[in-house]
Amino acid sequence: MYLWLALRAFFATLLNGQTAARVRAALDGGTASSPAASTKPTAPRDAAKPPPASPPPSGRSDALTLLAALQREGRLLDFLQEDLTSYADAQIGAVARDLHRDCRGVVERMFAIRPLAEQPEGSPLELAAGFDAGRYRLLGNAGGGAAVRGTLLHPGWQATKCELPHWSGGEGARRVLAPAEVEAR
Repeated sequence: MYLWLALRAFFATLLNGQTAARVRAALDGGTASSPAASTKPTAPRDAAKPPPASPPPSGRSDALTLLAALQREGRLLDFLQEDLTSYADAQIGAVARDLHRDCRGVVERMFAIRPLAEQPEGSPLELAAGFDAGRYRLLGNAGGGAAVRGTLLHPGWQATKCELPHWSGGEGARRVLAPAEVEAR
């Protein structure tokens, strides 16, 4: 019986500030540490509890988090910000292969990109009337709202998941995509 009472008191104290104040007063020998707690009426046990607070926003855009990951793992921003006019095509191609592999890995890990249409490019495709215009873009001579027959020019892409890492930096670094690197002496 005492165990059940102790568990009830524990959770009531944990979840309700007024109950915590009363328990503290009882444990301190009956002296309330907060006068407001002893004079304030308590809410009935059946009263609806407020919904749990949502976690605070990270303070950083998901787009910036993605750019930072592409920079960290693929050096995408270094490549895009570089003036390539002085480099030979062969030099750019050699860098592009590594950049492609590393950035593709980031995108695959976070979004698991898959083709939207299963058919290969160039195959015939028939769309029923009322098809989802967000999934298919009609090109050429398209009728209004009727079934459509055509040829698949591009399969489209879809993300099968969206798992961006949670950013936990400070306010001053929320727009930093890559920190400055300094070699200490």
